[in-house]
Amino acid sequence: MRVRLHHLGGLLTGAGRQRGPLRDWGDLGLVHDVEVIVEIGVVADHGPSRGATAAPTGFGRGRICWIGPASSPERPASDHSVDLGGRLLGHGLVDAHTHAVFAGDRASELMRRLAGESYQDIAASGGGILHTVGATRDASVAALTVGLLRRLDEMATWGARVVEIKTGYGLDLASELRCLDAIAAAAAARPGLSLIATAMPAHAVPPEFAGDADAYVDYVCEVLLPAMFAHPAAPRFVDVFIERGYFDVGHAARLWQAAQTAAAQVGRRVGLKAHVDEFERVGGLSWALAAEATSVEHLLASDAADLGALCKSETVAVALPLVSVFLQQPFADMRAIVNGGGLLAVATDCNPGSSMSTNLMLAAQLGVFGGRLTPAEALRAVTRGGALALGCPGGVDGALRVGGPACLCAFEVEHPDALFYELGAPPRAQAVL
Repeated sequence: MRVRLHHLGGLLTGAGRQRGPLRDWGDLGLVHDVEVIVEIGVVADHGPSRGATAAPTGFGRGRICWIGPASSPERPASDHSVDLGGRLLGHGLVDAHTHAVFAGDRASELMRRLAGESYQDIAASGGGILHTVGATRDASVAALTVGLLRRLDEMATWGARVVEIKTGYGLDLASELRCLDAIAAAAAARPGLSLIATAMPAHAVPPEFAGDADAYVDYVCEVLLPAMFAHPAAPRFVDVFIERGYFDVGHAARLWQAAQTAAAQVGRRVGLKAHVDEFERVGGLSWALAAEATSVEHLLASDAADLGALCKSETVAVALPLVSVFLQQPFADMRAIVNGGGLLAVATDCNPGSSMSTNLMLAAQLGVFGGRLTPAEALRAVTRGGALALGCPGGVDGALRVGGPACLCAFEVEHPDALFYELGAPPRAQAVL
């Protein structure tokens, strides 16, 4: 079936450069006086995606078969029409970094942080990640799924159509597998979203391994990762928190090798992500670049030399400006990354301790007001950049083109400037198909 989308305020195709500065919306492929026709139920073969497994995503059910003026004699016939009423049509947003599957909350830590306690001090006193681990271990798959679906529904109202979700609040075999079960259940319940699972058992050292990170890494490599990659909803990536007091580059190298081995044993591929330079530079970024990571996340403490090397690589820099607001830290140097020719994504880092927000549009706005991006650069970072940070799953690469997947979102504005004009505006995104 072919569906005609007409009466668009404009079409933001996302075409143009993946790297470097963008001056205006024309650089990001804004066009007017066009219509779009989508063919539903046709699966295009996009070939293998970098860092991805063969697991299906949510956009195999439709592809774009026409973009052009209504008056063109070449416009194909359609079976159904949707009047967008002057709304802006664009690519669905891609949230490339979340920890959205968890139980409980950490609202009690907010006043402690505002009073001056650091993230590390709160963790050392029994709060932080391990507080959420306790609640998550006590939660059933059903309870985890309910919480995850609520967050995903909120994300969708802000325009997200692709969402990465990390495990890492279980830190034992049963709990990490329940997190994967919850992600799979949410994907089945929300077919309009594409969910990308990342294994992150190296998020913290759990209480039963307190003071012995080496022994916990042994457990992750020998027990957790093989089981997670043998799971029917196996993760596409593995991630590690490289930070003082958590895991070092030696641990990361062992985990990355074990993940590749575990994935290969069940005929899968796995991509690498790494949390680096959030609080201190401990060599994580250099290691991740040498390991050809698909993406590196945070980068608050990265220096100019490390960012220069990142900009010359194929690794995507994932900036998380909402974390900077929550933890009252500087922003990652997004301007330097763009000016240096790097690949940049912006994501929410939705999590209970340092970024309890589902609003990717607000993260993009902070990329402008805090990260000195242009609005076009910020929107590229939550579409094309986010897709690249996930290995372009199912051919979704952040751009709308004939033959490409129909990852579409209609925004309740006539021009993309309005997406950035009103900071923290109400949800203005609607699914199209």
